[in-house]
Amino acid sequence: MDEPKLAQGAEADGPPSGSATKQKLAPASGNSIGGTGSSGKQKKQSARTLLKVGLFMMVAFHFSWVAKQLSVLGDSSSLDGALIAPEYDEDGSDVRASSIDAGGRTTRVRHTSIYDPRGRPLPKHESPNAELQALVSSREEYDCPNELVYVKDHVMPDNVTHPPGRKIPYLFHITAKSRCMTAGFAENIERWKRALGSKYSIYIHDDDAVNKFIYQRQWMEFPELKEVMGCVTAGAAKADIWRYVMVWEYGGIYSDMDSSPNKFSVDSIRDGDDAFFPLEMLGIPAQYWFAASPRHPVMYLSAKHSLQTMAFRDDISNNNAAKTTGPGAFKSGFILWSQFANVNTNGYVLEGTYSGSHGRTVRVVGSRGNSNEWIIREGVKGKGGAYKTMGMTHFHATKQQFRETHQNRVVGCLEQRYRMHTDMMADWVNIV
Repeated sequence: MDEPKLAQGAEADGPPSGSATKQKLAPASGNSIGGTGSSGKQKKQSARTLLKVGLFMMVAFHFSWVAKQLSVLGDSSSLDGALIAPEYDEDGSDVRASSIDAGGRTTRVRHTSIYDPRGRPLPKHESPNAELQALVSSREEYDCPNELVYVKDHVMPDNVTHPPGRKIPYLFHITAKSRCMTAGFAENIERWKRALGSKYSIYIHDDDAVNKFIYQRQWMEFPELKEVMGCVTAGAAKADIWRYVMVWEYGGIYSDMDSSPNKFSVDSIRDGDDAFFPLEMLGIPAQYWFAASPRHPVMYLSAKHSLQTMAFRDDISNNNAAKTTGPGAFKSGFILWSQFANVNTNGYVLEGTYSGSHGRTVRVVGSRGNSNEWIIREGVKGKGGAYKTMGMTHFHATKQQFRETHQNRVVGCLEQRYRMHTDMMADWVNIV
């Protein structure tokens, strides 16, 4: 057997010499260098290939997932039906799970929770006057102090107030702290009854009626209403929000209790009018007197704007209704309604008919130079003392009262809303 050959200079019984070691480790020729370089390139190419394959597989997976979702949605009766959280029957089964119809096809039926407002129709009012009578409790008369007069409603039947083909019903809404009014305010209500009584139901909404309307209903379209009302510390602001929601719900005319008829008569609003806004002296639609059909977008947007403004107030005692929920909010509602239909406006308008979102319209009458042409804004004289006699408080006085109650501590609306749900021992003082 041939003995293994040793490298030159190596000893059989010992480790190889340094020169031999270098010989073994050193490349034998230039060709070896080329081989190592080719191996590095191959590794880089392999890495790139793997990366490409991975990206391709990921894209393919996403495409297949999207296709699957589109397939599911294609069988759904509603786009939202496959996008919102599943619900379960009492037996724990998913009510949105796929089922097989009579033809053997897989279908998905949308079953929404009673708390999910999407796709649910807003309530209808089969007998609006009966509902409003129950709301205002007009048959429950209460005693008034000697210097005040009890004011009753004027109610007409539904077939008179809601004739076929008419958009704005013959309903007239006024809010006051109570039905006990001074002689001047009581006479102003009688003035409206004489002007409109042949067709209009005229309702006085006192504090109890306003609270019943706001707090004893489920508001799918205004889920924040009851909570944010806890931040409303002025009666004027509460009345502002209430008027938008009331006319949104039932339609008709809203009037401040001191506004009086001038040119306006029982037939001033046409059957085809969707909303009827006199101009006030600033050149914007009047917020102290207006009329609209039920579900008019301007009412919805004005209410939403007011609630959003109130919801994040840093100091809820600083509640200047004119800037938060009053004319400014009403103007914003009109502007938003126009912008949703790609109509630009700053809210300062002239007499005419305006079109906005969802095919709805507003008829504006009068001029800023003669803002009392249709409605006299302040038809009751000397009302300052009368308000005090009727127990009504100006928002400036309400601000001071709130701060005294809370020992001048600034309270923000978010804090107020949080405490509503968590502080069962809080001493809630209902100022409004």
